Amino acid sequence: MFAASATTWVLPAMLVWPALAAGMVRWVGRDPGTDEDPAGWRDARRLTLAALVVEAILGAALALGFDPARTGWQALVDVPWIPEIGAAISLGVDGMSLPLVLMAVWLLPLLLLGAWENVRVRTPTFGALLLLLASGVVGALTALDLLLFYVAWELILVPMYFLLGIWALAGQSRAALRYVLFTLVGSLLMLVAIAALWDAGGRGSFHLDHLLAVPLPVRAQLWMFAAFFAAFAVKSALVPFHGWFPPAQQAAPTVVAVLLGLKVGGYALLRFAVPLFPAAALHPTVRLLILILAVVTVLYGALVAMAQGELRRLVAYASISHLGFIMLGSFALTPEAVSGAVVAMVHSGVASAVLLLVAGILEDRTGSTTLADFGGMASGAPLLSVVLVVGTLSTVALPGTLGFVGEFLILMGSYPEAPALTVAATIGVVLAALYGLRALQQLLFGAPAPLVARGLPDLGRRELGVLAVLVTALVGLGVVPAPVLAPMQGAVRQVVEGARLGPNAAPSPAPASTGP
Repeated sequence: MFAASATTWVLPAMLVWPALAAGMVRWVGRDPGTDEDPAGWRDARRLTLAALVVEAILGAALALGFDPARTGWQALVDVPWIPEIGAAISLGVDGMSLPLVLMAVWLLPLLLLGAWENVRVRTPTFGALLLLLASGVVGALTALDLLLFYVAWELILVPMYFLLGIWALAGQSRAALRYVLFTLVGSLLMLVAIAALWDAGGRGSFHLDHLLAVPLPVRAQLWMFAAFFAAFAVKSALVPFHGWFPPAQQAAPTVVAVLLGLKVGGYALLRFAVPLFPAAALHPTVRLLILILAVVTVLYGALVAMAQGELRRLVAYASISHLGFIMLGSFALTPEAVSGAVVAMVHSGVASAVLLLVAGILEDRTGSTTLADFGGMASGAPLLSVVLVVGTLSTVALPGTLGFVGEFLILMGSYPEAPALTVAATIGVVLAALYGLRALQQLLFGAPAPLVARGLPDLGRRELGVLAVLVTALVGLGVVPAPVLAPMQGAVRQVVEGARLGPNAAPSPAPASTGP
């Protein structure tokens, strides 16, 4: 039965609408400038944008119907799907998933509009795959049934493979194969763990709330947690599982490059792996190993970013470094650290969108994203330069930006649990300032490069409008973070208390590290 709520229709609509629109775009849409559609009314890009705007409006309806004072699931839907095995279409949001859902559905039309000229061939297929990918992202962020979550997880994988394989930069289509090989292995391990968990729960339901109450011995939790962690760590590009990510992000079209960096895997760790297997997640050895990997990821990503001479690869390694902070906050498992991790996931999506849109604009205008090709850009393209400065400063966590809010909460919440590792992670903040300011110095104030000297067009009205919205979000939510932080407090407390005190929790989890 549908739960009694005024918003029960919103989540099914957000899940189904992009899939239906994908068929329409593929069937009706045409490439821009074709003889079949001289007026451009069947331009597949316009149809895709219209469908994504509808999805964004549905997201706004979800936000308006959400009560931040309530804890637990809202906009709840629970209808039978495969009753023979207990699978159901179970959807819901809480204060932890809502910001990520809204970020994804509001970001998509802005990305397509900002990178309007980036893809001009096979646009019906591109639009259809992008809409299917949107459906998969929404499903992964709202599914409460683990089998449904797995289907949504795979729905992200398949369109992304084709988007990379068909529209990758010349000579870099192998990035799609690497992406699939890396992520498919982890996904299959997770499927085995889901089946084992379902069996342990009496084979009656895949619903998260049901499985949370299933008693599991610590040994079983360790094996199942390892399978879930492998899937989510690979998808998130945690070191040492990150090898697929920089080549894929460099090769992908702008919209796809941003979507590759969405931290859906980080969210899934907090939503599923930690609550379902708390004795494993808080096992002293496991927890210490993950926190060490998190700090290594922070430092490795920042150090390699410093050595990059190409803007997209710099953004890719910066995103890897940010993931390290997210993992640190997630496994410190204090309310402040987990809240910071969720804020950092939102920030990573918006900041990457700003920087990758700038990289896409430069590539569309000049065919290059090499830093050395754009020296002296501050005088030639002032608006583009201002956007680049704000996006970079938020990436390096300047106070007053959303990046600072997330990293500060993570470090503040992690210190009581792992002081030595938290101090080590702060070095990543310093390194981020170094690679960010170095890139700005080279791009904006370096010796004038030939591409800039010949005249680099500044932002047009369409590009400026999109980037202004994103930059305003980075600064506005950095100054007033309450719209993101306030709704999630109840959900974060449930995750933390459930992991530490729930039926499968370890008797007395020890701190991951002593002080220095």
